[in-house]
Amino acid sequence: MNLRNLDDEHYPAYTTGQAAELLGVEQPFLRSLDNAGVVSPERSSGGHRRYSRHQLGVAGRLRALFDEGHTLASAHRILDLENQLSEAREEVERLRAELARRNGGPPPE
Repeated sequence: MNLRNLDDEHYPAYTTGQAAELLGVEQPFLRSLDNAGVVSPERSSGGHRRYSRHQLGVAGRLRALFDEGHTLASAHRILDLENQLSEAREEVERLRAELARRNGGPPPE
């Protein structure tokens, strides 16, 4: 493994056991997310699941939503909406910076 890969949040560095321990969940929880197609880890050459930091974040957020009483479908929808909101905010910031660049001043607040 190249150590530079560890800086990549999408690099599949964690086994199911490591991921479960980091998240404080049981391994079947992670397998159920994979079986549902919500968090689909890559597979090692031996066929073992390998999770990235990004996927651990998604799985952790799903666990929190389940703990709040959400179903898998509603939790998945909430994640989708949160991602859309984040992308929209990034686009607003990009457009503000572009506007400031064109006007020769600092970005508006």
